[in-house]
This record gives sequence, structure tokens and C-alpha cells, in this order.
Amino acid sequence: MTNFEYMKQKIVNNVMGLDEMELLRLAEDTEMSVSGAEGIFNCMICEEEYGECGTCSCTSEYNRKYLEWCKKERKNKL
Repeated sequence: MTNFEYMKQKIVNNVMGLDEMELLRLAEDTEMSVSGAEGIFNCMICEEEYGECGTCSCTSEYNRKYLEWCKKERKNKL
């Protein structure tokens, strides 16, 4: 295993240990949530699931919707 492979494995292990809110913060801090990456909760997914709400991230309503969304079974889109 190379150092690069080991580093990736350590990062994956750390991510696997995150709870829902920690994972959301990671996605937001690394701008994954704005990059259009499929399956990462963002405003577009929020509006598709819950309609236009006019709230931005970091509000209790947004967090509530995110935690509710996390519990839903993934819909496979082809």
C-alpha cells in the first residue's frame, strides 16, 4: 500500500465515523454540496423534496429537512 492509498483509507475511515450533521458540515466545508455532486444534500435536493422554502443552510428548518432526508431510502435515478 502506498502512502497515498493509506491516506485515502484513513480519510474514508474518518468519514465513515461521522454522524449526519458532521457529514453535512464536511460536504459544505469542502464545497461538495455546491459542486453538483449527485447524492449530496444541497438546496436543489431540498427544493425537489420539500418545495421552495426560501431558507438557506445553517437554519434549524434546513437541518430538520436534511435529517429527515437522511432517513429516507435512496431512490435510484437512471
